[in-house]
Formats: sequence, structure tokens, C-alpha cells
Amino acid sequence: MAEFKCEHCKKNFDSEEALQQHNIAKHTVQEKTKRNINKNKIIGVVIILLIIGGVAYTQMNKPSYTPAFPDGDNSKGTGTLEVVEFSDFQCPACGAAYPEIKKILTQYGDKVKFIYKHFPITNAHPLAFKAAEASECAGDQEKFWEYHDKLFENQKKLELRDLRSYAAELGLDTQKFNACIDSGVMGSRVSKDQSEGKSKTVGATPTFFINGQKNEGVINMEKFKQVTGL
Repeated sequence: MAEFKCEHCKKNFDSEEALQQHNIAKHTVQEKTKRNINKNKIIGVVIILLIIGGVAYTQMNKPSYTPAFPDGDNSKGTGTLEVVEFSDFQCPACGAAYPEIKKILTQYGDKVKFIYKHFPITNAHPLAFKAAEASECAGDQEKFWEYHDKLFENQKKLELRDLRSYAAELGLDTQKFNACIDSGVMGSRVSKDQSEGKSKTVGATPTFFINGQKNEGVINMEKFKQVTGL
């Protein structure tokens, strides 16, 4: 009767040497594989916990900011002719429209009420949404239009460091501005404008609504006069 039995598979062997060879050949690889599987499971669990912990830490340490002013339109001009622009700070066509609108407001500011709405097209302009948030943070310090102009005059420099720099150049309280932009609190205002634009079938920027009439593309002085009859 065999004296040596394998503890793993209960197979009998005539000698200890035969049992050892069997264990090396059949069970060492399996045990190593099991250990590797268990090790990989542990590593996977640790990674998941680290990710969850990182997200929680980020949320817990996200700067808080309470806007000074409630939601409202960014408007200028005192007239009854309403001009609403859905625009994107990184959009080249919007950049081309910017000086044209300034000319129109210089000449017809007493007849026109101009309202700026955010419509960042993020798949084409990845920096536009944060730039829009930054303009609202500046607006919370009553300098929306100054910041609006600064962004359109520097369309190729809209990284976060640039947005912070413009706030300092305009004399904003940079501590409040940075807390505002880091908190992301103004994202809801930007998204609200986007939703309004989509409800009005806006699909490109700039899009203007002149007394409710939709006009896509750049509006220059000549076209403005044609549309309005001024």
C-alpha cells in the first residue's frame, strides 16, 4: 500500500521523491496562479478604493463660493430694440462679430438693448465653457463687459492661467475670482443659457435674435440696418 498521499488531489505514491516531483509538476504552478489571482484582486480593490477616496477628497475640498448677485442677463444699452447674441468666447466667427457689435452699440446704444448669452460649443472649442464661467465670475464683481472684451481680444489665450491673469489685469479681487472659478458654481449659469439657446434651435455661433427674429452668422452694420430698418 502506498505510503505517500498528495494533500491536494489525494493521489497515492510509492515514494516521497515521486510525491515531491508530482507536487512540483502539478501543484506549484496552480498555487502560484492562485496567489497571483488573489494578488490581482487585492490590487484591483485597492485601486477602486483610492479612486473613490480621491473623488470624495476632491469634492470635500472643492472651494465654496456664493455668488454675490442672482442669475440675470448680461445686457447693455437703453433702447427698446432687443438684440440677443448666443456666443462662444473661443469661436472665431464670434470674435469677428465682436467689433461689429461694438460699432452698432456705439451708434445705436440709445435704441438697442444688447443681451449676451453663453453658447460654448465645447466639442470644437474646449476652453470656451471655462472662459464663460470666468466671465460670470468677473460679472459677480460688476466687470462682466470688461472681461468679455478682454476674452474676445485674446481668443488664442484662454487657458486657466490666462483667465486668472485677466482678472488681475482688470483689478478684480483675485482671491474671490479664483475661488469662484475653481468652485465651478457659474457652470449652472452657462448651462442655463445653453439650454435656452437649444430651445430656440441655436446650433451655431454667433446666432442673433433681433426682436425675436433669428439671424445666424456675423452681423455687421449694413446687415443690422437692413434687418432693423434703422
